[in-house]
Order: sequence, then structure tokens, then C-alpha cells
Amino acid sequence: MPEYPNPNLNPQSIVKALPIIHLGLLMGQLLFAIVVYYITPQKGFSLNGNDPFVFVALALAIGGFIGGNLIFKQTLAKIAPDATLSQKIAAYQTAFIIRAALMEGPSLFSIAVYMLGGNLFFLAVTALIVLYFITFRPTKEKITADLNLDYSEKTALDSQVN
Repeated sequence: MPEYPNPNLNPQSIVKALPIIHLGLLMGQLLFAIVVYYITPQKGFSLNGNDPFVFVALALAIGGFIGGNLIFKQTLAKIAPDATLSQKIAAYQTAFIIRAALMEGPSLFSIAVYMLGGNLFFLAVTALIVLYFITFRPTKEKITADLNLDYSEKTALDSQVN
């Protein structure tokens, strides 16, 4: 099994920290978008085919979605069946952060391009990314299901995470 950072870290603390990390990443996107919206003087919606940023923003968003989900699933699939709960949770943490980063990048790119030109299309792309970002918020139930934990591992997590 590949090495993951902090394999000896307490699984319960990771499960508690992941929603906080998710919220921080989400709030960063939202606050940046709100600030940029209010400081950008010109605003308009355009799907101008001559603007290369339209295609770049869409390609990054689609690539981030596909790549993030693919890497997430591949990382979880590489977890050895005999791995400890700590190793499984550490692998999940790594997979989750990569997935989140691959969605946050296109979101921040779209916000920056909106700031340059004032085209609300880019904020719409960001809004779609943020909506998707909200759907993969890590909960104990999702972590348990994604890792396919057995009864003893679920009990170990439930003993301290509430």
C-alpha cells in the first residue's frame, strides 16, 4: 500500500477535521467571488466565442470534475484490504484534498477571469462548481460508505466521533 501522510494520526480527528477543511475551502471560494463581484465595475453576461477564456474555464471545470473523481476513486481503490483504519482514513483524507483542489482551482480561475473582464458567465461557472463542491462534503456516513468499512471499523469511528 502506498504511504500516506500521518498514517498514525487518530482516525477520529481526521474525520472531524475533514468537514472543517471542506468548509474553509468552500468559504474561500464564496468570499473571493463576493468581493470580486463588488469590486468589478463592469458587469455583463456574454458567451462570446472569440473569448478563449470561456473555453479554458469550461475545460478546467470539466477536467477538474473528471480528474478529481477519477483520482478519488483510484486512490480509494488502491487501499489494501488489510490496511488499518488509520491508513484507510489517511488515504481518504489525501483523496478528498486532491479532489477538492481539482475543483477549487477552476473555480478560482473563473473568479479571476471575471475580475478581468466583468463577464458574469465566469461567475456562473463558479456557482456551478460551488454547488458541486457542496455535494461532496465529507460526513462520517459518506466516509464509511466510500471506504466500505466493516462493522468493527465503524464502531471504532462511532466510539469517539459524534
